[in-house]
Amino acid sequence: MKKLFPALLLGLASRSALAGPPPTVPSTIDAMGLHLTLDYEARQLVQAKVNSLCRHNASLEARIALAEAAFPLIDQVLAEENVPADFRYLVLQESALQGNATSKHGAVGYWQFKRETALDYGLTVDGSVDERRHLTASTRAAARYLTRSNASLHNWVNTLLSYNLGLGGVQPYTRPADADASRMSVTASSSVYILDFIAQKVVFEPACAQHAVPFVPWREVPATPGLSLAQQAASLSADPAAVARLNPWLLAATVPQNGRSYTLLVPLAGAPLLAASPGPRRPAAAPVAVAASATSYVRINDLRALVAQPGDTPAALAARGGASLGFFMKVNELSRNELLIPGAPYFFERKREAAEQEYHVVAPGQSLTAIAQHFGVLRHALLAYNHLHLGEAVPPGLVLWLAHVRPRNVAAEYRPVPGTHPVVAQRPAPTPLPAPVAEEEVDEEELAAISELPTEVPGA
Repeated sequence: MKKLFPALLLGLASRSALAGPPPTVPSTIDAMGLHLTLDYEARQLVQAKVNSLCRHNASLEARIALAEAAFPLIDQVLAEENVPADFRYLVLQESALQGNATSKHGAVGYWQFKRETALDYGLTVDGSVDERRHLTASTRAAARYLTRSNASLHNWVNTLLSYNLGLGGVQPYTRPADADASRMSVTASSSVYILDFIAQKVVFEPACAQHAVPFVPWREVPATPGLSLAQQAASLSADPAAVARLNPWLLAATVPQNGRSYTLLVPLAGAPLLAASPGPRRPAAAPVAVAASATSYVRINDLRALVAQPGDTPAALAARGGASLGFFMKVNELSRNELLIPGAPYFFERKREAAEQEYHVVAPGQSLTAIAQHFGVLRHALLAYNHLHLGEAVPPGLVLWLAHVRPRNVAAEYRPVPGTHPVVAQRPAPTPLPAPVAEEEVDEEELAAISELPTEVPGA
């Protein structure tokens, strides 16, 4: 039986957020770009699988939490490889999103690759690294397998089945009319693999759309060669046990120094569980300049902040928010004697590792520090996402990645900005860093108290 990640799923609602009967299988369903019609017998078979998936609430909620955390990363890879987004449900069918899953036939990892196939699709499998256990690397290999199959079959449903049977094994299930079809019928004689896939979609699509259970988001960050997972977790302020569970691909004690680039999955540092929601989340809007009173909190990146007023000092703004100066300086990444910028937000919670907005074009005069503050995101995350060095200037027009790592094979992008000259896609030389200064200690009781601050200062 596959084990779920209990430490990553702390805080799941004790009273089920999925109360009620299992979803009912419809007579028609749109999947993988095709309109599928299910006859009565097929619906009964799929419904039996749906009921089985929903039988144990705790297990179902744990899988939904894993799916919520993993799907943004999977979706990005599928989109880059031009594979329909519905194939996200195939990883649930193959491994229940368990990187260490192993079949009796020797298939391993999220997408259940055998060693030979994994090597054929560019995955590293040796004594130090097994990328079958790496979420995004194995997803890309699976997407390329699917794309290659679909180039022959011209039908994503048959391509789905080929993932289980191979191109030769799928032939008895295909018909000439299937090529480039927009509609297909699903019957009791259809492959159980297809029926099971439909059941996964019927269960997990609405649950994830409704955000029915809380979960801890994941982010992908560059791995540093020569360091252990524990050392990397410490540098990212992440839970080392969680980082170890999310990165079963690393078999050696440290990340190999072999010239290849690897990435780590980490739980979003400092983020609480995202609570269950009765409806879909609205698309994230970019933070904008806010006219606020001196005592009213604003929310940026779902964090509480006060907008600095003319003449505000760090000590004054910290006091207005009920925080010590040391805590305020630390969460806002301020150096000693640094002046506040009137109209800029300053936070009373730890900033996040990712912004709600995916990208930002650097405006004339903007620094990386100002951008990190504007979006409520940690400066070191922006450095990592964009392969920049601390203290390195960001030229106007540079497209900054705010929520995930820019692949190293994707060149830095520049866009025209009024009043500036075009910039070539290269990094400017780093500027000298100021000497570090001591900061006040922050105790755990204050951290806990700050997290309970109201949305408005009392007496406002």
